[in-house]
Amino acid sequence: MTKKALKLKAGTEKTKAAGGRIGMRKRINTATDPYLLKEAYPDPSECKKCRAVFHKKKWIHADNAPKGAEALEKKKVLCPACLKIKEKYAEGFVTLQGEFLVEHKDEIISLIRNKEDIASRLNPLERVIDIKTKKGTIEITTTTEKLAERIGQILNKAYRGSVDYKWSSDTKLARVVWAR
Repeated sequence: MTKKALKLKAGTEKTKAAGGRIGMRKRINTATDPYLLKEAYPDPSECKKCRAVFHKKKWIHADNAPKGAEALEKKKVLCPACLKIKEKYAEGFVTLQGEFLVEHKDEIISLIRNKEDIASRLNPLERVIDIKTKKGTIEITTTTEKLAERIGQILNKAYRGSVDYKWSSDTKLARVVWAR
């Protein structure tokens, strides 16, 4: 069996990204996320807060909803990401430290917000819950551990420094510490 076939078998699926590229996307494991319902939302449903649409068993950004979907009567619900934000349930924690942070704080926060925007367009369940500044550090909480990991990667790519990733073995939780 090829590596590609093994990857597909291990819980990934092919998806068509913006610009027509075919990419790999990891399936969401509903068994480990308490905010994803075991039973599906009614199709179609729309989040009252962020307007994400539940269609064909997945959440999509309102801008990516299929043509004609806006004409359908949608049940108003609160999506899992908005529930996590409301209840401050984080699966990702990012800590930013260092003297470089003080000088470039606005630029770094703008980069994080841009990464969040891109991530939420692909998967509206990936969002930043909160950004807090404390004594020369910035604490960021996210709705998914993958977004926390990607924030660490984008900061390391843009500004270098050191980044440390820690994942919990029993729950979906990631801690990322970036310093420069």
